[in-house]
Amino acid sequence: MELVTIKVFNTEPEAQMIKAFLEAHNVDCFVFGNVLANTYNVFNLTSGGVQLKVAADNLETAKQLLEDFYKRDENI
Repeated sequence: MELVTIKVFNTEPEAQMIKAFLEAHNVDCFVFGNVLANTYNVFNLTSGGVQLKVAADNLETAKQLLEDFYKRDENI
């Protein structure tokens, strides 16, 4: 299974929140870089941040879900 990065976050809680949202919509995803980000938060941007990855097969579905998620957030 090929994984692709769908979004990069500054902190792990942000990534985990979106991960939970995607998984609630049956999109498996994985968080990478969280150990380094939690240990060396100052260097988070230079280390590549906390990456949320999905299977390449689910990329379009995940993109649409994220777009809907952030649109809904703007309307609050």
